[in-house]
Amino acid sequence: MSGPVVLERVARTALLGIRLWDRVTVRAVSDGLELVEVGSGVRARPNRSDVFVLHDLPGLKASSFGAGDAEFWASPPAAGVFTFELADREGRFLPFRFPAPAPTRDFFAETCGLPPLSPPDALVAGVPLFSAPARHVPAGTAVVRADLWDADADTPAAWAVLEVGAPGGATYHGVADAAGRVAVPLPYPEPPWHGSSPPPGSRSLSDQTWSLELAARYSPAAASPPLPDPSAGVPPDLCAVLTQRPAPLVDDSSPLALLTPMLTFGRELVVKTTGRHVLLVYPA
Repeated sequence: MSGPVVLERVARTALLGIRLWDRVTVRAVSDGLELVEVGSGVRARPNRSDVFVLHDLPGLKASSFGAGDAEFWASPPAAGVFTFELADREGRFLPFRFPAPAPTRDFFAETCGLPPLSPPDALVAGVPLFSAPARHVPAGTAVVRADLWDADADTPAAWAVLEVGAPGGATYHGVADAAGRVAVPLPYPEPPWHGSSPPPGSRSLSDQTWSLELAARYSPAAASPPLPDPSAGVPPDLCAVLTQRPAPLVDDSSPLALLTPMLTFGRELVVKTTGRHVLLVYPA
């Protein structure tokens, strides 16, 4: 009895692979996240490695059934740029949109010029996630919070960026939501001693404080593409948010390029303009 006869071989090539990277936990995340191509509604599905994979996109059928060899990647039979929207069903991360070309041979990466914190962040090709204000941060993680307020328009500073410079040179970023609320999780800086306990005569870990440097990016009128109306319920473009121009924060009625609040171990740091319940920022 003869074996089966192969009449045709069909090759499928993944058009796009997107890894969504949480810089707080330093890992890829897929649980609870939805990634959808805006124009067609095509939904990306995560694989076991937490990579969102797309095999079908409008107009790319010839590429999705391509061979995936060197000749294919040198000149794909069909290509395009697509806009994707991220949403988190669990409310941990802010929603946003970003464009991505397809087909893309390796993992799609978009940092919008955001510098890596340290390995493995520097080694991972992906798209960064930003914490929502209500996110429960992991144990042992510090957090800086603020309600950012547009000092000119007298409205919440939606989509403003808060930058937190920590001792040691690392800078951590948070993005305000549509109501101007922002949370920036960051690891606690190292205490001034090495080991698990302080030497005799030094302060305990619970009494440690560190000076931080806070700066802002906020230029909504100049953002490209334009930022959406906060009341529209449409997430902003990721790079339009992160590439806003530096803007002065206000402390004690004085606009400053940097604020220098103190972080205390075990306590959330809530930053406000003196005499206000919000942190004022002037648009650039």
